Amino acid sequence: METMIHILHLEDDPLDGELVHAKLVEGGLAFRIARVETRDEFERALRQDPLDIILADYQLPTFDGMAALVLTNELQPDIPFIFVSGTLGEEAAIEALTKGATDYVLKFNLSRLAPAVLRALEEAHNRREHREAQEALRRSNDLLRAIIEATPVAIAGLDLEGRVQSVWNPAAEKMLGWSAQEVMGKPLPI
Repeated sequence: METMIHILHLEDDPLDGELVHAKLVEGGLAFRIARVETRDEFERALRQDPLDIILADYQLPTFDGMAALVLTNELQPDIPFIFVSGTLGEEAAIEALTKGATDYVLKFNLSRLAPAVLRALEEAHNRREHREAQEALRRSNDLLRAIIEATPVAIAGLDLEGRVQSVWNPAAEKMLGWSAQEVMGKPLPI
């Protein structure tokens, strides 16, 4: 079963909204899309709806894509953000990418849209997994550090030349009489 992609689409032109919808269907994506036109609608959806990705026009009558990107970065920085615009020049595209946009697709080349959405979702998934792995490693290191600090047995971490590196627990200080500062980087003093 395909995973349903939840898309927020900032677009003021209903015809462009329908065209984006059609290109995503044509690209074989399973999705639910909510099209909004104003800052209030955008912010409400950003705060309340479960979202996987945001598609945004660059220029709208009362709100613009760059402001939407800034708001997204503040409220939901992990959600991929793709500009879908007919008016995005090279300098604006570079600025958008520099400020955190995942990609941009020009409206006259919407054949790139579905692949760009899939790539952005994959990158977001990989970043999330990496962050979770980093957090698990940090927790594991914290636990190991606590165990080493609390154990009543002297523990010293040595390199291949027998120099103390990284580990010299309180039990080692107590049993051998040298502080960690005194022995770090030096041969084990016994």
